[in-house]
Amino acid sequence: MDGEMGEEPGGALPPPGAPSGPGQAGAPALAGWREPKKHAVTEDYQLSKQVLGLGVNGKVLECFHRRTGQKCALKVLYDSPKARQEVEQHWQASGGPHIVRILDVYENMHRNKRCLLIIMEWCGPRLAPRWDPVVPGTPGRV
Repeated sequence: MDGEMGEEPGGALPPPGAPSGPGQAGAPALAGWREPKKHAVTEDYQLSKQVLGLGVNGKVLECFHRRTGQKCALKVLYDSPKARQEVEQHWQASGGPHIVRILDVYENMHRNKRCLLIIMEWCGPRLAPRWDPVVPGTPGRV
């Protein structure tokens, strides 16, 4: 993205998959989502310009956890009631079978707009084309 997302300093993020996350393998999802982190996502993740997919509500970028190097996916949504509902529903389902796990959620500013940034597990290069097989050679729709 064009620069730092976020404006407020904050605490450190546990590594993806640490017990504080909602979607531990085999663990049930939380009953509701917690408040998003307010510090810059770039404090915890190195963002790539590589677009993994495009969705109706936002795009998905490749990112890497700074401490562990784990590859993840970052979905960017402009903050709105609809976006918050999407995040809440995904958070509740996270950890279920066939559901991409949410590792964390941030609320940051980007281009003077408040955004929700959803850090999700990376599913690999072969999953995306199954979502949008009509357009060969392009990132999948998420």
